[in-house]
Amino acid sequence: MNVKMDILNYFPEHISSELQYYINKKTYNELEEIRVRADKQIILSFNDKEVILTYKTSVQDILEIMQYLCENSIYSYQNQICNGFITIKGGHRVGLSGSVVVKDGNIININYISSLNFRVAKEVIGASNELLKYILKVNENTVYNTLIISPPGAGKTTTLRDAIRQISNGIPELGFKGITVRISR
Repeated sequence: MNVKMDILNYFPEHISSELQYYINKKTYNELEEIRVRADKQIILSFNDKEVILTYKTSVQDILEIMQYLCENSIYSYQNQICNGFITIKGGHRVGLSGSVVVKDGNIININYISSLNFRVAKEVIGASNELLKYILKVNENTVYNTLIISPPGAGKTTTLRDAIRQISNGIPELGFKGITVRISR
């Protein structure tokens, strides 16, 4: 099953079929986001334009999508929900908006979720090439502790994925042998 079909599995059939119509007209690499808001039309964001669907999403649609995202166990996804997003198969992220419940300065829940923003993950080979010269200790075949900071949508995750790929595989042209990479949050 291809990646775009994976994303469409999180939508009710009546929405998924309409999305498929528009996504088929574009290559997968051009799709950046699917924005779903209660009582609003769905927006598909491509590299060069946005497409606004005619269908208006209901609150019930959002609840159904949340059930699919959380594999019918919203409680088991509570930590991710409190972080404001859910990571789904393929590394795609779904941002959540709603009423935040705060206790002792910490977010403990998001109620009345009213919008979902599907950010489509992409592999961009070479996205980390410029970064690698600053984070690798080639003579020790290791990596400096590194913090990647940028505004939303600037490519942090894409760059990080490519860096992980290259660091674990090795970079012969730099004389860097592959090392085991562990990812933690």
